[in-house]
This record gives sequence, C-alpha cells and structure tokens, in this order.
Amino acid sequence: MSIEKLTKSERNDQDRINKLKEIFPEAVADGLLSIEALNNLIRGLDIDTFSDKEEFYSLGWSGKSEARKLAYTQHTGTLSLKDGKGFNETNASNLFIQGDNLEVLRILKKSYTNQVDTIYIDPPYNTGQDLIYNDKFDEPVESYLQATNQADEQGLLTSNPKSTGRYHANWLNMLYPRIKLAWSLLKEDGIICVSISDIEVANLKKMLDEIFGEENFVNTVSVKSKVNAGASGGGEDKKLKKNIEYIHIYAKNIEKLSPLKDLYQYRELMPLISEMKEEGQSWKYTSVLVGYGERQKMATTYDGNGDPIEIYSRKNLKRKTINQIMKEEKLSEEEVYRKYLDNIFSDTNAQSSIRQRVIDKCGNLEQNEMYEVEYTPRSGKDRGKKVVHHYISNTVRRVIWLADVVDEVDGKLLKKERLSTLWDDIDFNNVGKEGEIPYPNGKKPIELIKRCININDKNDGLILDFFAGSGSTGHAVLDMNKKDNGNRRFLLVQLPENPNDKNEEFSTIADLAVQRIKNSYMQVYNSELSELDVNGFKVFELNRSNLKKWLSQSEQSVDYLVNKLNLFSVGPFVEGASTENILTELMLSQGFPLDSNVNGVADDIWEITHDQVPFILYVSLQLNLSDRAIGLLENAELGSLLICIDESLSDQQKILLSEKLKIKTI
Repeated sequence: MSIEKLTKSERNDQDRINKLKEIFPEAVADGLLSIEALNNLIRGLDIDTFSDKEEFYSLGWSGKSEARKLAYTQHTGTLSLKDGKGFNETNASNLFIQGDNLEVLRILKKSYTNQVDTIYIDPPYNTGQDLIYNDKFDEPVESYLQATNQADEQGLLTSNPKSTGRYHANWLNMLYPRIKLAWSLLKEDGIICVSISDIEVANLKKMLDEIFGEENFVNTVSVKSKVNAGASGGGEDKKLKKNIEYIHIYAKNIEKLSPLKDLYQYRELMPLISEMKEEGQSWKYTSVLVGYGERQKMATTYDGNGDPIEIYSRKNLKRKTINQIMKEEKLSEEEVYRKYLDNIFSDTNAQSSIRQRVIDKCGNLEQNEMYEVEYTPRSGKDRGKKVVHHYISNTVRRVIWLADVVDEVDGKLLKKERLSTLWDDIDFNNVGKEGEIPYPNGKKPIELIKRCININDKNDGLILDFFAGSGSTGHAVLDMNKKDNGNRRFLLVQLPENPNDKNEEFSTIADLAVQRIKNSYMQVYNSELSELDVNGFKVFELNRSNLKKWLSQSEQSVDYLVNKLNLFSVGPFVEGASTENILTELMLSQGFPLDSNVNGVADDIWEITHDQVPFILYVSLQLNLSDRAIGLLENAELGSLLICIDESLSDQQKILLSEKLKIKTI
C-alpha cells in the first residue's frame, strides 16, 4: 500500500484533472497537464471542436469567469453535528445542513458525487427585493460565521437593485457555481428541477443549457400558482396579471433517464363532469355493467410472436346508464359514481392487432354479450404481464373502465390525466397551513415538489434541496414515504438568515425549517414525535476546520501562529474540537457520506463504513496506539485506509501496516 501525509487538494475537481491525465498521459510532463499538448491530441481524434477565439452561441455576462472559478475552489470549512437539534438521530439518514450553500456543496462534493437522484430548488427570483448571496469573499467560512454573528459582523446576503447595472449578472454569478457543483452530485440518471419566475426564466434556461447540455433538456413546465383575481403584476394598463411560474427540468444524461411513464395529474371527478357538460363536451363514462353473466371459453388465437390469446365469452350481460340507476335507486350522480366505480365504462372503436385477431377468430358479438381476452403484451407499460381486455357491442368495441383512470384519494374521486407541461391543478391557497409554520418569504406546496420527485422516482432515492427555505422538500419526501412505504431520503441546505417577520419564535429561517420538519413528521404520521419510531434527521452546521493545518490564514489565531513552530507539542487539532466533529471532517475528506456507519472498535480506533464506499476507513486520534488497536489493524481488510497522528506509529509499525493498509498521517 502506501504512506502519505493527509492533505487537501487545491481544487475540488481534482478527480476530473486526474482522469484527463489518465486518458491523455502524453499531455502530462513532470506531473503537470499541458493544455497545448492536450489540444493537439484532441485535434488528432478528428472530432468537431471550437476555439474560444471563434464566435459561437453562448450566454455571456460580466463576472462569468470568476463565477466558474468559485465552483472549482476547494472548501475551507467542515460540517459539525448540532447534537440534539434533529429528531431520532440514531442511524438517521435524512440531513439538514445550516450554512452557505456554496461552501456546503463544495464540502459535500467528494462524498456525494453521483449520489443524488433528484434536485429540486426554488432560488431567489431576482425581483429586486429579495436577497442573493454575496460570494465576493476570500474566506467563505469566516464570512459565514460573521454573517451569523459567530464572528465580527459582515454581510453574506446582499440586495440586488436594478439600478446597479449588473442586475442580471449578479444573479447569474450567484447561481452558476451552485448549479455547477450540483451537476456533479447528480447520478447519471438524475434530474434537476428549478423553479423560477418570468424575470430570469430565459437566462436560467441558457445557463442550464451550458451546464447540463442542451441535449439533456427535458421540459419547461408552466405552473398556475395564483388565481387570476389575486394574481400579482399588471394594474398599469401595459402589463397583464401574473399567475404563472416555471420549472426548468434537466437530466444529467437523458440517455440514462428512464421513460417518463405512469405520470399523472389529477382533477376532481364531479367538478370535471359538470364543467364538461356546461361546455357542451361529451362525457363518455355513462354506462354501468350491473351483471357480468356467465363466462365461457370461446377460442385460442395467437399474436404475431406466436404467443396465445385466450378468448372468453360473457353472455346475458346487464347494462344500465348512470341516469337509469339515479332514478331507480334514488341516488345522486356522485353517489352512483362512488357505488359503481368499478363497473362504470365507456367503449371505443380502438384499432389494434389484438382486436382484429379476436374478430377474425370469433366474429362480431351477439346482443348482451362481451368478449374477455387474456394475453401478455410484448411492449408498452404492461410488457411481460398478463392483462385482460374486454370488448362489447356488436362491432367488438374496446371497453375502457372508469376505475382505470380514477383514484379515490382522501375521500375524493380524482380523474387521472397524463402529466403535461401545464400544471394548473395544484392548490397554492392552503400552502400556509403546511408544516404548521408561517413563512413570509413564500412556500411551495408539497404536492408540487412531490410531482417533481415523481418524474424520476425510484422509491428510495436521495433528494437534494440547497435553497431549502422552510423545509417543504423534506415534508414532501416524508409524505411520499408514508403513502407508499418508500425509503427516500432528503438532504436540505439553508442559510440561517433572518426571517424578516414579527415571529419572535425563530431567530433564523434555518431554525424555522428545522421545526417545520419536526411538525411535518407529526402531520404525516399523525402522532407526537415522542411516539414515532421512524427514520429521523440530523442537523449539521457549517464551521471552521478542526485540523489546524487546514485552517485558512484569517482563521488562524495569533497564538496558533506562534505555536506553529512546535506543532506536535500543541497537537494537530483545534482546541475544543470534539471527537465526533473531527471524525465527520475526516470521513468527508475521504468521500464518506454523512450517514456513514461510525463505530468504535477499540479504545482508540474508529471504523467507518458506507455501502457506497468500496473500502473501510479506520481513524485513530490518539498519540499512542494500544497493542489491541495494532492487532486489529494488522487483521484489517486488505485495501482499507488508516488515518492517524503521525507520531502515534513507529516507522516500523507504519511499514508493517502499509503492507495491508493505505496510511495517511496527520
């Protein structure tokens, strides 16, 4: 194996540079990558390229190159557990992180690259009144601590008035590095959904085209967020009222994205029927099968692949209309639909090869007769599953059952319609009641966020929201898991900014969000927190490094600089740093996620594992390792990694252990 000093690379994309060196070793000299040699090698591949000196289509703005650098800048801080702030924290895999989301994304990059299934964010819309991040700081952690009154005060958020002359540029500079980092966290089949208003909808699309690639654009959705009467804007005779917001949806790699099937939006059945009648449209689900008759085998025919199609006949059917039953049983229209939902149908002259084969084999139907056809489709959503189709009336018309397109949810009959790019069925009026906490800066309904998650849902994915606000995304994940017994996890990031309202209960939006998530657990599970035994969440906060050598210059105290000449006499860790926080920082530095398993396996050895990481990490923070600890390490799994204080091992022990372990010393 190897022995080396524990270091941090200067860039957080060093892995990409290493891959370039691996692919193009001819372009590397003395360990450095030659851009000129790389260009020559790429030209030799005979692929289409362009030079920055040539004119090409792109989105440009003042400060773009600096914004790009911010995405590649290595983090200087770490994350510290706020023990007791979460809920059911033992083995909790849901996470809430309090801090500047740019620095947090940098910290998470190594551990969460290609780990996120869906990103939903609702960033500032650049209205001129909302605040955006001010990223012009050399020391992001120090700036964060100042902004949160943990150090001398300094602003981390700034207003962005139109009068600055950099109105759009400032907003783009704020968002670009964050989305660039977020791209690296997505799985190959992952998606990002970004809510936005009409102010920046065009610029955001061009930015996403650049980061994700135009070929990975999925859709732009229009969301009816306000009723017309209360819509904002307008009133000046030269602008229409606003009641629409937008969501840009992109895939990390659209070739890897699963087909968008079984996605629906819902409308209440009875109001839909009334609306169609008022508009003179035909509502076709008006027949009810009240008696199925006797079932008899008719024949067997075969599909184009030679697989059997079994045909049965049902004779002496009893068929009525909705209106007949209303009169006979003295029921309202809604009561009939509820009572006979599974028996209500329409019929259509659908042309299909299966229908034609049935007609060719058995001919037309008799009065009050129906064909019942069983077969296994070779394609489509039911591929490989046995299905049953029904055909009715003399001309063998396909039966469409209302129950196949209507679900009963919370006592309401809801008509399913294939999901489109117009979402006009989501209730924004009651969003203030969600989570039982008012949020003056606005919430998104959890139904909207759930719909975004559903686009690429696997029932057990990781959902990221780094503009978490009041924590609605966490609420949405909990609600989805409760309804389908899923195992989705959320990872939320929110700056502890002032909520700017008269609510004295919470000093920051981050505190408000944490409480809202706790309230969401109680709402979803209809129980008090103390009675729940479910996957909880941990709360972390952005903080300075626990390792003195990783502190930035502004964070290093005068006393530390004086003692730096005698580093080992004062120890490698910051005074007061807890074991838990040191372990968190070290495991993040080696690519272990925050929900890793951390176990003490000896008095002075910690073992860290995660099913996404292919090796075991051992950590010792002691100046002297016991014989038991040395024995445990000697029997460790081949390829494991040990991080320890340099002087805790003799040179002989290092050489012996390095035959089986990779060793990094502090």
